[in-house]
Amino acid sequence: MDESSNLPAYRMLALLALALCICALVDGLIPQLQMSLLGGQVPINSTLTRLSVLIIPILACCIHPRLEFAGMPMVSWSFCIALLIADIPHLVIARGMTLRDVLMSYSEYYLLLLIGPTLLIFRGTISKRLIVRSMVVLLIVSAAIGIAQYLTGQPILHTESADGKFEIYSWNFLGDVRAFSLFTSGLGFGLFCALSGALGIALMRRSRLKGALLLLVSAVACFSTLTRLCYLIFFCACIYALVLTFGKKSKRGLWHPLLFFALGIGTILSGLSSSVSGDASNLQDSGSLILRLEEWTYYLGLISSSNLTDKLFGLGTTLTKENTVPIDNVPLGVALHIGMVGLIVFGILLIQMWLYLRREAVVTQQPFAIAAASLWATLPCAGMFNIVLVQLGAVFAIAILCKKPESITLSRPALE
Repeated sequence: MDESSNLPAYRMLALLALALCICALVDGLIPQLQMSLLGGQVPINSTLTRLSVLIIPILACCIHPRLEFAGMPMVSWSFCIALLIADIPHLVIARGMTLRDVLMSYSEYYLLLLIGPTLLIFRGTISKRLIVRSMVVLLIVSAAIGIAQYLTGQPILHTESADGKFEIYSWNFLGDVRAFSLFTSGLGFGLFCALSGALGIALMRRSRLKGALLLLVSAVACFSTLTRLCYLIFFCACIYALVLTFGKKSKRGLWHPLLFFALGIGTILSGLSSSVSGDASNLQDSGSLILRLEEWTYYLGLISSSNLTDKLFGLGTTLTKENTVPIDNVPLGVALHIGMVGLIVFGILLIQMWLYLRREAVVTQQPFAIAAASLWATLPCAGMFNIVLVQLGAVFAIAILCKKPESITLSRPALE
């Protein structure tokens, strides 16, 4: 390990980077603290949190630059950054967006996806045990709050700020409370539960009891979200974690994302079937699916009716409060924002980021690497029903911080 890793200032920056990445994942934590302390006001928004994650590695480079990118998909990262820069004139001139709006939208969608390589400067500085314990503590706290919300039928925490800068999305489900805990939505909470469930399975390799308890708590907390997509993601992530943890083949898990994609398609067909029969309970109700189909049809119509330049480089449409029609689909969201060129370039990057995590999980068998790869493997399914780029980017960033120097050397043969 480099001697700079032991410098107090350097280690403090590494811990701060970890804390900010966790806050980006547990995206309601800082707003809830602010509202509790400041009478419902939220002066520090999530954008500042994400930008801070970018500033920390820059400060660390001033202390001692030592970036090594072996094994990382740097070509794809470079293409994505170049595309975003090149697309700014189109979005500003042709689509009428202000430069501030363009940069804010980039922050909302892509910042945490592109920040991973810079965090390699802290590799080997943070103990993987600290990261795992942090995840466990966060699960216990958030699960306690979420389960209490479900059992009492009360949100318990703030659902919106007094200044209108923060709100919890879709927490009221046909009169029932969708547990959201310390997150901005039940979906965000469910994704964290899926990550924790996969982590529990990964930990079973060393301690069956501890891993099983973590899996059980994660499952109960996930159920409290009353969100079918969360159930689906939880199931897929846990299946994938089982394959990575207890499988023997070096190429295990390569085709599972395609199976998860097929499962997502099957869920859509099943929902349409139940809508035709008209006999469904609250959780089986297909109303949200029908709304999503209407949303997708609306936006596909916008893309098809746009000119060739807009098709290629985007309409600048993003998921904002001003946009009254949700997008709820990763490929559609990226295509609307930065066009088909952006969809292809970022699609390649997302695949390579998942492959990188899978390699790390198979070679090192680190529990958090397994959990992160398992959650990323669900993207073909999860991304079909919602935009989950921020959550996945935060998980990837934490996985980079969990990385040990020797894992880079070990992962090289897998690239050849």
